[in-house]
Amino acid sequence: MAVTGYGFKPVQLLGGKAFSGGTIREFVVTPAAATNPICTGDIVNVQAGVALAAAASPAAATLSANSPIGISCGVRFTDPVLKQTQHAQFLPANSTGYTNIFVKTIDDPDILMQIRYDGALTYTSIGFNAAITWVAGSTVNGNSKYYASGAASTNTLPLRIVDIVSTGTDAVTGTAYTEIIVKWNWTTHQYHFALGQ
Repeated sequence: MAVTGYGFKPVQLLGGKAFSGGTIREFVVTPAAATNPICTGDIVNVQAGVALAAAASPAAATLSANSPIGISCGVRFTDPVLKQTQHAQFLPANSTGYTNIFVKTIDDPDILMQIRYDGALTYTSIGFNAAITWVAGSTVNGNSKYYASGAASTNTLPLRIVDIVSTGTDAVTGTAYTEIIVKWNWTTHQYHFALGQ
């Protein structure tokens, strides 16, 4: 069995630049476009000004509906029942009746992020690339379930491993995991493409 992922946790900026949580940009979400829940730690993509949750792992050098513009760190919306602004950990899929929906996003392409890797890695993996295994987020706690996998030199993988944090064994699945720090590979993040979307 695979590890239990928690998505991306922004931790620092590339080059040791000061990071205090970053500028959080809000992008508009339309209920019709929200076919997947948008959970904290998920990849957010923007097309024609409308934010979407990625529905699959992005690939480097390919601009697509899964190319990240950032990482979700919560949402706000007007609740259809309470008629009040709510700040939440996630937005449910197919959120009919919700209005004024925005996803809070850390969109800096130089962000360093912690993510759980499926398997045991050592320092010899620093500098390798990794894939993102996409898993729909939890509608119980609102957290992402993405995790990293498949460390290799392949240049189409979206993540670059820059550090190893720790190793352990998943309490749920019994699978070995490694906590790693990653950055977006060049031409993975939407801001790295000259072509607009």
